[in-house]
Amino acid sequence: MATQSSIKLLEVCKVSPSSDSPYMGSAYEDSLPLTFFDLLFFKTPPIEVLYFFSLTLSDCPCPFFESILPKLKHSLSLNLPHFLPLVGKITWPPHAQKPIIHYTRNDVVSLTIAESNANVDYLFGHNVIEPKACSPLIPHLESSDSEASILALQVTHFPNKGFCIGITGHHMVLDGKTMSLFLKSWASICKLDNFRTAGTSLLPELTPIIDRTLVKYPATLDLVCINHMLAVNGRSLKLVKLEIQADIGRATFELSRANIEKLRKRVLSWWDKVDEEGKTKSSEAFHLSTFVLTFAYIMVCVVKAKDAESNNKMVCFSFVAHDFRSRLDPPVPANYFGNCVGGGVVVAQARKLMEEVGLAIAAYRISDRIKKMEKGVPDNDRAQKFIEMATPEEPELDSYHPIMVTWSSKFGDYGMDFGWGRPKKVDITTVHKTKATSMVESRNGSGGVEIGMVLKKDEMNHFLLSSSPAYKAFSPTLAEYATLGDYEETSSIKVDGEGLDIAKLWISQGTVSALSKRGITKLFPIQGCSGTSNAKA
Repeated sequence: MATQSSIKLLEVCKVSPSSDSPYMGSAYEDSLPLTFFDLLFFKTPPIEVLYFFSLTLSDCPCPFFESILPKLKHSLSLNLPHFLPLVGKITWPPHAQKPIIHYTRNDVVSLTIAESNANVDYLFGHNVIEPKACSPLIPHLESSDSEASILALQVTHFPNKGFCIGITGHHMVLDGKTMSLFLKSWASICKLDNFRTAGTSLLPELTPIIDRTLVKYPATLDLVCINHMLAVNGRSLKLVKLEIQADIGRATFELSRANIEKLRKRVLSWWDKVDEEGKTKSSEAFHLSTFVLTFAYIMVCVVKAKDAESNNKMVCFSFVAHDFRSRLDPPVPANYFGNCVGGGVVVAQARKLMEEVGLAIAAYRISDRIKKMEKGVPDNDRAQKFIEMATPEEPELDSYHPIMVTWSSKFGDYGMDFGWGRPKKVDITTVHKTKATSMVESRNGSGGVEIGMVLKKDEMNHFLLSSSPAYKAFSPTLAEYATLGDYEETSSIKVDGEGLDIAKLWISQGTVSALSKRGITKLFPIQGCSGTSNAKA
C-alpha cells in the first residue's frame, strides 16, 4: 500500500539564460510566430512529464544540495540560450492576427526545488497508483487572459533514494519531440565534466532549429485555427484547468518486443477475415509498425474494459503521435523547434473489436488512417476536422467512448543521462487529467513499449484482466475480487502463459488472496506463493 507522504517546498528559483553565452544573440528582445501546427493546440492542456532518477551513495557520495542541484541549475542556465523562446511568454498583441511568442534577454524560467518523503518504490515501479500521488511533483504553469508562460520545472529530492525532474510545457509552443530535445540537450551539458564554460556547444542532433519559415502550408489554415480560437474563448490565453478525478487509477505495463511480434503474427493470421471497405487482399500495403500494433491492442483491451452492455456503440480512439517533420514538402529537420505533429481518429463498433478478428480490424483502421495522413498538412476542407481531432467522420456516432493515445516510443526518454544514470521511470502525467494513454520505449532498451493507462477503477480491473491470457478463464469471477485500492508492493504478478507475456502488472492484494485460495498460482506466478492450478487460459 502507498504510504502517506508529504512534500516540502524549499525554493522557487528564477533561472535565466547564461548572459555570457555566445548563443544568446545580439537582440534584447525578439518574437517568434506560431504556425498552424502550434495553433492546433491552443486550448490543449500542458504537457507534463516526470523523470525519476535513482541515487545511491556509490552513484554520488556528495550531498544532493551541495553537488547535484547546483550542477542541474547551472547546466540549465547554459542550455536555455539554445532554446531562448522557452523563457518567454505567449501574448496576443491587439494589432496581431494571431498570438506570438515574445521573449527578452532578461526573461527567466521558474524552477521549484522540493523535498519529499514519498515511497519511491511506489512511484518508480510499474504500479497501479493513485494519480494524485504524482501531483505534488508537477510544476505549475502560469497563465492569464493576456499571457501564458511556456515552461516550468521542478526538482524534487527523495533523501537517500533519488530525485525527480518534473517539466510542464505549453503545448502551443512545443510538442513532445521538442520537449524531449530540450531535456536531452540539458542532460548532455550537465553530464560534461567541464560544462561550466558559457559557450558550451551541443551536438548537431541536439541543437534546435528555430526557423518558422521551414514549415510550408496554406495561409488559410491559420485563419481556420484562429476563427476556432475566437469562437471558443475569444482572445483569452488562460490555460484550461483540468482536475484529476477521484475514481481513476493509473497503471503502467509493458509489451516486450516478443509480445509485439506475437501481435503482428496474430494480425496477419486474421488479415483475410477483415471485411473493410477499400481493404486490399494483401497486408503488405499496410505498415504494421510498433505504434499500430500497440494502439490496436490498447483499443481491444479498453473496449473489453468498458461497459460490455454497450458493445453496439461506436468507439472513437484518437491519437496525437504523428510526426509531420519528414512528411512536409519540403521536409523539415528532425530537430525543428516547435509543434509539427498531428492526430487522427479511428472509429469502430465495440462488438467487432471484441471478436477474434477485432485486433486485425483495429490494426487495419489505424494503419489506414495513418496512410491517409502521409501527404502532410490537410487541405482547407479537412482543416476543421484536423483541429477537432476527436470529431469523428462517421455520422452514426450518436454516442461513443473517446479514447486518446499520446506521446511516442521513439523519443528515447530512457536514454537521457544527466550524469547519474538513466531514468528509473518516465511518467507522462498529462494523461492523469486527460485520461489519455501514453507510450514510451521500454526502460530496458529491448525494443518494447511501456503503456501508461488511466481508467476508472472498475474499468482498470477489467482492463488488467482483458490484457492477460487469463481473461477468458477468470473474467466472470476475478472482477469481484479486484478492487482498486490497497495495493501491496509484494503482490507483483507476472503473467507468464502461452499468450502475451505482460510483465509487471500490479493488482490488489485482495485479488491475490482470492486467487491463492482457489489454488491459482501457476498461471499467475505470485511472488512468495506456491501451488498449482488446473485452470487453462
